[in-house]
Amino acid sequence: MNGKSLTYTGVVTLIVGVVLLFMQSTAIDIVVMVLGIAFLIAAAVNLFFVFSSSSKVSVEVNGKKESHASLSIGSLLSAVAAAALGLWMVIRPSGFSSLLVYVFAALMILAGIYHIFMLLYGFGKIGFPFVFYILPILLVVTGVVVLVLGPVKMMNFIVLVTGISLIAYSVCNFLEAARVSSQR
Repeated sequence: MNGKSLTYTGVVTLIVGVVLLFMQSTAIDIVVMVLGIAFLIAAAVNLFFVFSSSSKVSVEVNGKKESHASLSIGSLLSAVAAAALGLWMVIRPSGFSSLLVYVFAALMILAGIYHIFMLLYGFGKIGFPFVFYILPILLVVTGVVVLVLGPVKMMNFIVLVTGISLIAYSVCNFLEAARVSSQR
């Protein structure tokens, strides 16, 4: 990853982190609704392709060959299921909020592990001092704590911690971009 893409990623995660900090009470519901809209869009695209690419099947009926359109039942069912799930997420986001907390925790853990991996192996021969590893380690620890404590006890706290973690992630990106740019 080069310095420019690290900077762009840092800007995006910084914006998302700041939004989570300032919209704590509704942030999880908004994220659930956006994911629901994404499911609805995916279902619409899938339905479009199911109906536009229905294939012709030759069937012999009473000694005559007839051509019939066939639909992929699996694709049709998955599109309908995705649409139903997306609609449910848009209409009743609170039912999915606790599940999303686990997703946030998993993302924090993966982001921390990713940064540790990139610091160790991703930038070639550029050596990073231990200070660069502190924030990614804290991201992993925070994600584990959120997974252990669960969403019922800490819903608003989790949004706050996720926002702060995303800001820390963006700071890591900016520091790594500066280091990579100065080494090349």
